[in-house]
Amino acid sequence: MPVWSQFVDLIEWSLRYFGDLTGSAGLSIIILTVIVKTILLPLTVKALRSTLAMQELQPKVKELQKRYGKDRQRLSAETMKLYQENGVNPMSGCLPMLLQMPVFFGLYFAIRSLTNESVGVWADGFLWIPDLSSADPWKVLPFAAAASQFVQMRMTRPAGQGKPDDPQQRMMYTMMNFMPLMVIVIGWTFAAGPVLYWTISALYSVIQQWFITGWGSMKDWFPWLPELPDAKRLGYVDPEVRRQRAAEAGQSGFFGIINKKMEEQMKRIEEEKERQSAEAGDGQSSGGKSKKKSKKQKGEKSEREEPSQPVAPRPDLVPRRSRPRKSDSTAGS
Repeated sequence: MPVWSQFVDLIEWSLRYFGDLTGSAGLSIIILTVIVKTILLPLTVKALRSTLAMQELQPKVKELQKRYGKDRQRLSAETMKLYQENGVNPMSGCLPMLLQMPVFFGLYFAIRSLTNESVGVWADGFLWIPDLSSADPWKVLPFAAAASQFVQMRMTRPAGQGKPDDPQQRMMYTMMNFMPLMVIVIGWTFAAGPVLYWTISALYSVIQQWFITGWGSMKDWFPWLPELPDAKRLGYVDPEVRRQRAAEAGQSGFFGIINKKMEEQMKRIEEEKERQSAEAGDGQSSGGKSKKKSKKQKGEKSEREEPSQPVAPRPDLVPRRSRPRKSDSTAGS
C-alpha cells in the first residue's frame, strides 16, 4: 500500500532526525511520541469529554430504558433526543480514537523497523536496556506500560459509580481490566523499542486525561489525589452554553438533519400509537354491540320456541275407550 508505506517512511525519517539530534534512540522515541500525542490533543479532548458526558447521562438513559423498554423505536428516539438536548454526540467519542489509530500503528511499525536495523544510534542501548531491538531484561517497561494503562482506564470512569449494572457494560469493564495483563504478556518478550513507545504513550495519556477529566474512579481508592476545578480543565464548556450550542446546531447542518429525522420518527410512533388505541376502542365497541345482538337473537329464538295458545279438541275425533283390566272382570264375577 503506497500511501501507508510513505506514511511509515515519514515517521522513520522523523525518528532518525531526533535520534541524530539527541544522540539517543530512546530519547527520539520519547520526543516523537510526545509531539504526536500533543498534536492529536484536540481529538483526545473531544473524545474524552464526549465519553464523560455520556457517562453522566447514564442514569437518565436507564430511566428511559425502564419506561420504553418494550418499544425499541421510541427508546432510540428518546435517547437521541436526550443526547441532543445535552449537546452530546455519541459518535464524537469513537471517531477521534479511530483517527488516531493509523498514527499509533505507524509509530509502532517505524520504531520496530529502526530497532531491528540497529544502525547508528539505534544500535546503542538506553538506560538499563542494552539493545532496543531485544526485550527489556528487567521487565520494567511491560509493567510500567500495563500500570499506566490500568490507571488511564480507571480515570475514564467517574468516581462513585462502582461496577456497572448492565451485563454488556460489566463484560466490557472486565475485559478492560484484563487488557493491562495482555500488555505484560506481549511486552515480556517483545522488542524494547516499541514497548518504550507504549509506556511513554500511556504515561502521557494519564497526564492528558488528568487535565481533561481528572482522576475519575481512582479517587475511590485514593481520595487524597489532587484535582483541578472543572472550569480550569481542558475542553470545559459551561452546561448552559453547551445546551445553547446544541440547540443552534440542531437547527442546521448534520445535526439539523438528524433532528428532523428524529422528529419524523417520533411523529410516526405517536400516529401508530393513536391508530392502535383507536382500533382497540373500535374492537371493544363492536364487541359490546355483538354481545347485545347475540342476546337479542337469543331472546327471539326463545320466543319462537315458546308454545302458543292451547289448541281446542276437534269434534270429529272420538276419544279412545280404555279396555277393561283383568282384575276388574274378576271382581265383577
